[in-house]
Amino acid sequence: MMGWKSFRFVALAGVVVLALLLVVLKPLGHNLVVKAYFTNSNSLRAGAPVRLAGVDVGSVRSVRARPELKEAPVEVVMVLNPQYDLNIPADSTALLESAGVLGETFVEIDSTHASGPPIGADSVLKAQPTVQLTTERILEKLSDILGKKTCDCETNKKDDIVRSPAEKKSKSPH
Repeated sequence: MMGWKSFRFVALAGVVVLALLLVVLKPLGHNLVVKAYFTNSNSLRAGAPVRLAGVDVGSVRSVRARPELKEAPVEVVMVLNPQYDLNIPADSTALLESAGVLGETFVEIDSTHASGPPIGADSVLKAQPTVQLTTERILEKLSDILGKKTCDCETNKKDDIVRSPAEKKSKSPH
């Protein structure tokens, strides 16, 4: 009989300790599920961060194609779980950003111009259009930048080659 009472006591103590650990270790934040609909996913994946003013406030739960939604067929479900009350205005917008040139895509919530009441569970944030940078556009811009610098440099080099050392001294600003 003594063994059974000891076992029950140890089991009960274990359950209490486990419950306390769950309460202490579990984030005490508020979970809030919100959605946004985009025209393109830009390679956004489930688990990607959701940020507000650059601060992680949640993660992407799912990214689904919804072809029946003609204008914005990409449904993004986000779970916001900050450690504190976060009153995001309902007229805030969501946009897809990337962490650097080759970094992962994440959702940025922009509330800089928002002033509405706070969002609630299952709210839908308006999506900002995303400018998709293709490799072709990047190379085009890079070519434009390099072309301008190359022209300036070549012009200066040609001027230096054509001029004699005496001409160079007379044209110098000194």
